[in-house]
This record gives sequence, C-alpha cells and structure tokens, in this order.
Amino acid sequence: MIVRWSLNLFWCWMSFAALCSAQSFLFVSPNTRNQMTDEFASASLDSFEQTNFLAVANFLASKLCFKPEVLSTEGMDGTNTENSSLVTGCKTSQAQYLGELLARYAHQKWILIFDPVPEAAGRLMIVSFNSEHPADTTKQLRNYGIKEGTIVVREKLVRFYLWAPDHQLDAPVRSFADANHGTIQEIAGKAEFIGDDSRARAQQIFDKKIRNYEHAHHSSMSKLLWSRHLHDLGISSAQ
Repeated sequence: MIVRWSLNLFWCWMSFAALCSAQSFLFVSPNTRNQMTDEFASASLDSFEQTNFLAVANFLASKLCFKPEVLSTEGMDGTNTENSSLVTGCKTSQAQYLGELLARYAHQKWILIFDPVPEAAGRLMIVSFNSEHPADTTKQLRNYGIKEGTIVVREKLVRFYLWAPDHQLDAPVRSFADANHGTIQEIAGKAEFIGDDSRARAQQIFDKKIRNYEHAHHSSMSKLLWSRHLHDLGISSAQ
C-alpha cells in the first residue's frame, strides 16, 4: 500500500515531527572501513564507535534543532553494509551544518540530506513492516535487487528508507513490501550528497562549508569537535 503525506500511529515513534514540519532527513555514518559484511555491520551497532557517535549527534543536534531525533541504522551501499545513523527534526540549513560537523568529526566521505519538496520528481520511499527476523532484512532486499538504502530496526518493527531519484526501483520495492505485508510511504523531495570520494578532499569541503555557516550564523560549534568531552561522550552508556 502506498501512502502520500499521511501518517498513522504506526509511524509516530519516528518521523511525525519531520514529515509534518517538512524538516530534513540526515543520513551520516561514523564508519570509515571500506568493506563490512552484513553481520559485522549489525554487530557494529553495539560498538563504542556507534554509541559515541550517536551521543555526539544527539548533543550537537540538541544545540541546533528544536526537537531532533537520532536513530541508529544500517546503511546499504552496493555490496557493502555499515553502521550509520538517521537524524530528523532539523530544518534544512541546520541539518546540513549538523551533517557537516558530524562528517568532519568522523572523517566521512559523504553525507546525504533529504528535504521534502512538494511536486519534486525525486522521492524518499519508506517501507514499514513487522519482522520476526529483522537481521535478515539486508539479505531480503538484495534478493529483490535493492542494494542501497537505510534500515532502522526497533524490536520487530523495521523501516527501510530509499532515496529514489527516478522510478527504476519502484517495482522491486513494491514486491519487497508486499512480501513482508508492509506499507510504502512516498515523500516528494530533493536529496543532496555533500562530500567527495577522496576522504582528504571531503574534509576540505566540510571545513569550508562549516566556516561559511559559522561566519553567517555567528556559530562556533566546530570548536567542540576535537574536545575530550565529545570524544568521551558515549562512555557512560557504553557496555
């Protein structure tokens, strides 16, 4: 079933604020390894790397955004899977600045920001379903020829996010949703990838954009990125 711009209680824990306020979806990962198996990516969700990154994301987002939510995710990129995150509840400029700060903190190559824009050709497709075996989601997606996207799991509830600039994957996504008795929500909008395939050049890009934002908005949050406070922020909640 496809739903455009409507919500029910099934969605409330995640995306109500972002969708209703037309706020951004920020996808950013702490991972710098080139290749990770599905199993390793899943195990990395419990790592200190992930715990600390989520703590830093929550800390920075709370300073910038009205009601941010930071979620632990798995990101699929071709044959590779990685531990990642999704941040909602920020307006476009805040989400971009936050993404650049987090990318610089974690030495990332790329971040993705999706902004809802009515009548835009591109879409964020969100498949939601219950699963007795959520760890099998990446394998299931690849069986349908879907090799990119972001997976959020909360107990047995699974949501899969896919940026769709065209309709090439519409049929596989619908088949995947039908097989899992799930729903599909489509949000029209535009996506922006910020960064570079060269990690060194990406840091230069993030640095420049951070400087421009801080000069225009009289902000100085980048000074916190190398502080002991942020680098130890996740220790209290780590196992």
